[in-house]
Amino acid sequence: MENKISIHPFEPFIPNNATKLIIGTIPPYRFCKQEGVEPNLSSDDVNFYYGSHDNSFWELVYASSCGKTEELIKENSKEAVDQRKALLEKMGIGITDIVEQCYHKDQKSDDKSLMNIKQKDIRKLLSENEKIDTLIYTSDFVKSQMNAICDDGYHSSVDKKNRIWSVRINGKKYRVVILYSPSPNALRRINAETRQRQYDGVFGKNNSL
Repeated sequence: MENKISIHPFEPFIPNNATKLIIGTIPPYRFCKQEGVEPNLSSDDVNFYYGSHDNSFWELVYASSCGKTEELIKENSKEAVDQRKALLEKMGIGITDIVEQCYHKDQKSDDKSLMNIKQKDIRKLLSENEKIDTLIYTSDFVKSQMNAICDDGYHSSVDKKNRIWSVRINGKKYRVVILYSPSPNALRRINAETRQRQYDGVFGKNNSL
């Protein structure tokens, strides 16, 4: 299986009212740009962050913020992308990833298979969006990558049980929450109810952040 460099396919999406920023890793290999290779999305993938048909991220967020998932569009269409952007705007949340380009070893998407990583300039992105005061990581791997760009080289624990930390970037202190992964494999380590409860606390109408 030939390895080609993967280039992130999406620009950061940051609404003007955003006070929180979701930071993930990079989309699966089939979503990314590679020399001589066209993206290979299925009809039920969404061409946006966390758009893979087998990823539960948007279902979890939609259930937390809207109380239901029946209206969530799950198809490769502009309407599906626009729906997700509208939801982020409504919640005042932006979204980006930490990885600008990498190799997906054997075209796998798990964090351990991401090699030769080149990061996005998150420091610059935050300096350009001064309203943001809370960072939402979609995995512990994101935290390990963010350690390389924060002022002190590490995150300070605030509430380990609830996966809440703090970090200083560009001299500014940010509140950080690390989500339980929305990938299908995550449920091997934690039950669905615990994961949904955490997302409710982050994205629900009565969120605790």
